[in-house]
Amino acid sequence: MWKRWCYDRRLAVNPETYLSVLNPQQRAAVVHEGSPLLILAGAGSGKTRVITTKIAWLIAERGVASESILAVTFTNKAAREMAERARRLEPRSQQSMLRTFHSFGAWFLRRHATLAGLDSNFTIYDDDDAIVLLSKAIPALTRQQVSAIVHKISRAKDYCYDPDDPLLAEIDPDPDFAEAYRVYEKRLRETGNVDFGDLILLPMRVLTKNPEVRERITGRFSVVMVDEYQDSNVAQFELLRAITGPETYLCVVGDDDQSIYRFRGAEVRNILTFADTFPGTTVIRLEQNYRSKEPILNLAGQVVAKNEGRLGKTLTAERGAGKKPALIFLGSQDDETAFCAELIQNAFKKGCPWQDWAILYRTNAQSMGFETEFLHRRIPYKVVGSLKFYEREEIKDALSFLALVVNGRDEVAFRRIVNKPARGLGEVSRNRIIDEYRRELFDP
Repeated sequence: MWKRWCYDRRLAVNPETYLSVLNPQQRAAVVHEGSPLLILAGAGSGKTRVITTKIAWLIAERGVASESILAVTFTNKAAREMAERARRLEPRSQQSMLRTFHSFGAWFLRRHATLAGLDSNFTIYDDDDAIVLLSKAIPALTRQQVSAIVHKISRAKDYCYDPDDPLLAEIDPDPDFAEAYRVYEKRLRETGNVDFGDLILLPMRVLTKNPEVRERITGRFSVVMVDEYQDSNVAQFELLRAITGPETYLCVVGDDDQSIYRFRGAEVRNILTFADTFPGTTVIRLEQNYRSKEPILNLAGQVVAKNEGRLGKTLTAERGAGKKPALIFLGSQDDETAFCAELIQNAFKKGCPWQDWAILYRTNAQSMGFETEFLHRRIPYKVVGSLKFYEREEIKDALSFLALVVNGRDEVAFRRIVNKPARGLGEVSRNRIIDEYRRELFDP
């Protein structure tokens, strides 16, 4: 079934070396081949081990060329971890493409930029860049209004809706939204750049409209694997269909019980209807949990059991019994922070290390109360998930300088750095420069 073969077996790892540590369901998922495969992986069931072992097994045991394997996931951290773990099992997996959906889309667009109406040196706009672009295009809108519109445009692209698509009304029926979307797209194309939604939408359209390109891609990747499939949206599903052909071995891993990103455009129907979309699908359930103890699994199971349309699975705890979770009602935020701090302090006095505790909260704003209480009680702590590297002011400035060097049309980059260091250019002067440049560029 495989289109490419790797004949150099000298570096191949004995598969029994890593298959021996798997449970029967994990092993079945690793050695499965032929039909499409849906792995329903419960929380803590070792899905990353299964994916990386499957990559190694395909290369070492089935002779699949490493460069013909594409594995996609949803975060850069997960992609890096997957690549490192696969490399430890099978060094040749370094030639495989393990990326996020958006990273794969960027890779594709830079190689087929002309077909997408772009230059290969395009910049990828984040939400802040998109807000700046639309704010300048429609100055009558407040920043709050622009932010809401940019969010809706992002959702529209998740569902493959254009400004003129009648289904756009499902996102927002107001004609003003469609017009704002239309203006945004025009200005974005004028800059020669793309946003994150375009990294999925544009490759899908290029592949759909150009059969020869699709044939090359499906010929290059004989194995396509997707992690966290329950988090995929409609556009990502359509891209997945575009990069797989009749001979592609398709394997997706996910858990419908963990589908929590609907507000970001995730569509749980992608996993619920996978077997209908890809006839002949084999379904393997990973139900042995290695992370939590029995009372936690029982509680979680009772909650998700009420979900409608579940594919169904029952997790068992490898770690056995444990303490029951506690649900505690307190009168205020201050009472909550004091209660948690006292609980941690008392446990520390009994020999429990500080680092054994973690506090999860719904919004970043809630951290202030805990930090204040911990400082008062001299409890050492570390806040995880603060400002990301590429969101720092100085990093965005440096990237804007570089973006402007490779793409002189990048209006957002120009606005960001034109007065850094200060050059005394006001808003009117900046707009005049941009308007004049746009006239020269688009109205010769």
